[in-house]
Amino acid sequence: MDTKTLFGALLIAGILGGFAINGYFMDNESLDDNIIDVEVGNEAPNFKITDTEGNSFNLSDFENEKVVVLEFMNMGCGSCHNFEKNVLKSFCNNTTMPQDVAVISLTQTENVNQEDLNERAEGKNWAYALGSEEMTDAFGAERSPSIVIIDKNGIITFSESGAMTEGELEEKVNEALTNSN
Repeated sequence: MDTKTLFGALLIAGILGGFAINGYFMDNESLDDNIIDVEVGNEAPNFKITDTEGNSFNLSDFENEKVVVLEFMNMGCGSCHNFEKNVLKSFCNNTTMPQDVAVISLTQTENVNQEDLNERAEGKNWAYALGSEEMTDAFGAERSPSIVIIDKNGIITFSESGAMTEGELEEKVNEALTNSN
């Protein structure tokens, strides 16, 4: 193969590769813009949840009583595990955590081994529950972890994908408590 043909083939491959990479990143940018499609300021969707202790409740049961922190998680997600271990555990064990806050870690699908979920919840002082694809879709929690905070009026005050620090979580919970008054 002569140098001109090789150069031409490499040029075409580079151009096609550039278009493919550009398309990939453009598609992912649009995904990033729509990670959480539940708008802050809107009423939270209501779902019935059963935790690992067998307690069944609706999200609306917390209205006028508690701010709710939802962590949508995936059992195999290292970031979720680290968030729970390093942020939620510390936050929930913090003596300054308000009593009118409920924290619930939810699986993003119902296709989770209940024994594995029970084991993950063991020794934690917040609720773990089997979520559903319907709930994940309704909250737009496609990535894990996704954190949603609902004030006492049932209004979403925070909704974002990705872990956060304990200080950031405290700040967002305090904002929800302030909105509830």
